[in-house]
Amino acid sequence: MPIRDKEKQVLFELLKNGRKPDKHIAQILKLTQPTVTRIRQRLEGDKIIRGYRATVDEKAAGLSISAITFFDWRDYSEKEQIGEALNYMAKMPEVIYFAQGEGLRGKTFVMMTFHKTFAGYQEFTKKLRERYGKQIAYIEEFISSTDAIHKRDPTQAFIHAMSD
Repeated sequence: MPIRDKEKQVLFELLKNGRKPDKHIAQILKLTQPTVTRIRQRLEGDKIIRGYRATVDEKAAGLSISAITFFDWRDYSEKEQIGEALNYMAKMPEVIYFAQGEGLRGKTFVMMTFHKTFAGYQEFTKKLRERYGKQIAYIEEFISSTDAIHKRDPTQAFIHAMSD
């Protein structure tokens, strides 16, 4: 079911601050508090809102390295092994984003990770290569200091995309 305008407005306010009380959202949007509560409950019930998360400052949390890793799986006939690998990587605590797709000269997976130190990053990639080195081909990485992150919050991009 498509998201109606009032639902989008409530969703956008919650994206800005998921802890904002329904009463305050109602005042901002000029709606009643019970209306906002019903909309929030519908968005949660329909799984449009899957939960509420804190926004973390990586540097303040002691994370100094961010990495985006692209790789290709060699043999897609190994369905069981792929499933196990997907579950393993999705559960790795360093991984904040993991997706299958297409691009960058045949890469089929991408993940974003954060690490306290470069040595921690090296240990992470070592575990990955030891466990799946025979199945993973063509690993490419982009490593950055968390000091070099210029935009952290996807909220405005998400709001923009939903508004189109």
